[in-house]
Amino acid sequence: MNLSDFAKQLPKNFTEQEFVDLMNQVIDLKTIADLPAAERSALFNGVQYLVDFIMLAQEANGELLTHQGHPVVDYGGPFIPHFLVRPEGFEMDRTALETFGVGEADKYFGNK
Repeated sequence: MNLSDFAKQLPKNFTEQEFVDLMNQVIDLKTIADLPAAERSALFNGVQYLVDFIMLAQEANGELLTHQGHPVVDYGGPFIPHFLVRPEGFEMDRTALETFGVGEADKYFGNK
């Protein structure tokens, strides 16, 4: 499966597990943590390029979300608690490398 297929097959009201299951059909998530650093960096560059390109397409198509004049990036997948988004006071936890983020948000933000 490629990313375009992922986008077409992801249900409108998907669960975290459905999201991860479909992503695993695009790329074997288990292998990412064990990739050589250069390959993981190249993969990151490819994904970041897609993020930037998609955000430009959203802006060009009038789909950019804002709050009080500031852009808002809408994300609905499982929470991955990395150093940029992990709440202050929490230490790095490798569990998300096994769970792929399923249920991780509850640890940090409670059951909302």
